[in-house]
Amino acid sequence: MKDSGINKACRYIIFRDKDILLNNIVSSIIVLVFIFLNYKGFFRNRGESFVVLMLYVLVFGLTQINANSMVVNMTIKDKLTKRLEFVLASDVSVKTLIKAYSIEIWRISSIIPFFLFYLTYVIFDFGKNTKWIVTIYLSTILMLFFEILYLNIVSLYKKNYKFFKNIVFFGTTILIYMIGTFSGKILSLLEKYYLNLIYIILVINIGLALVFAICSMKDLSKMNNESVINKEGSWS
Repeated sequence: MKDSGINKACRYIIFRDKDILLNNIVSSIIVLVFIFLNYKGFFRNRGESFVVLMLYVLVFGLTQINANSMVVNMTIKDKLTKRLEFVLASDVSVKTLIKAYSIEIWRISSIIPFFLFYLTYVIFDFGKNTKWIVTIYLSTILMLFFEILYLNIVSLYKKNYKFFKNIVFFGTTILIYMIGTFSGKILSLLEKYYLNLIYIILVINIGLALVFAICSMKDLSKMNNESVINKEGSWS
């Protein structure tokens, strides 16, 4: 099985999964509401920093939630149904499989957040910070690729898949809610200490990207077909 065949199989599974479709619909509604409010000027009085913060949180959060759904409904489901063992028995390396899964999950989970970024970029006037906003977006999706790769690797070695799914989903949801709720206090605190939100986000993205990249490469180098097949897990 060639890499292109694996990628096509990934897309086939992802686009036909009802849970993933539902997540995409909910994400699209959230994006449309945010864009509508932005277009109508509801955020103008809150300032540029508020829009940047919410844009970052939503791009990160929506990508993460959709990616988590795809990991559960593809990578973990493959493991539970023994489909993974069947594929690996066809002379496919688990490293090749995980890379293909991660790339496709990253591509597809980034589609809706891209439209969120693009429409916000067009509607809201970021002025002199326009290039920095693009840099934030690019660094965010780069960081998310390594995070998704790491998520895929770790998922194959967990014993309780349901707990793994819930902790990622609810953790991300709570993060979005908390930042949205306390955005005013967060921005006031940054302003009080003369801290630049854009620089902070870039530092966070670069730091997380390095951590996930190092952890992913380290764990990926240790992976082999036998270790994945022998690892037992359950949905409980």
